[in-house]
Amino acid sequence: MLSFVNLFSQNKVLTEFPKNQLPYIGGYEAYYNDFHNIIAEQNLQPCNNKNELYQFSVLITSDASIKFIKDVNEQYVEKNKCAYNLARQVAQYQKNWNPAIVDGLKENAIARFIIYPDDLFENFRNGYTPVFTAPVFNLSEKDHLGEFQKDLLSKLDLRRFDWNDIFTVETEFIINKEGKMENIILTKPSGLHEFDKMIINSYKSIRKKWKPATINGIPIDYRFKHTLRAVTDPQY
Repeated sequence: MLSFVNLFSQNKVLTEFPKNQLPYIGGYEAYYNDFHNIIAEQNLQPCNNKNELYQFSVLITSDASIKFIKDVNEQYVEKNKCAYNLARQVAQYQKNWNPAIVDGLKENAIARFIIYPDDLFENFRNGYTPVFTAPVFNLSEKDHLGEFQKDLLSKLDLRRFDWNDIFTVETEFIINKEGKMENIILTKPSGLHEFDKMIINSYKSIRKKWKPATINGIPIDYRFKHTLRAVTDPQY
């Protein structure tokens, strides 16, 4: 049984799969091998755009069924619609989902897979998993995410807001093939329009580039999720 789920309505969902645990029986090689076999069995068609790539997130429940997660980034989905649809079509036939285990109990958890259709049809090879390298901010050799956070915090104008509290917002953006940030959206906003607008503008004002992510050594547009936690300053 499959269904869609909005993460923010769930009471107990692990947003990351536990380290050293595999979301699919047999591991990622088995996941992609089953993916390829289902493509052949169901006579699914390749994508016209060979550059499409979709970062597929799926909720694996404690009973080893799955629920699709609503993707709020409509622009990203539209740009990779074939890969998006393919991931979901195939998932309906995959049977070997493996629940996360925490303290001996099976739990609901989010698993993530890179779906690059051009590798999964006639180019598929046994033992395949994507050859992926993650993006790096400003070509930093050490703690590049810490440098990104520091750069972002320096651009926030928190003194405009006269409440003193810790806030958390979750953001998503695309790091494109040229290493620039685009399509910046808040996936978990604060709920205050002016504050959220300031947050978005702060991300947009970052000028330093990223070393882009790659698949098989080729730069790709990569969806990056970022959580920002900070404290506003009271006005005196």
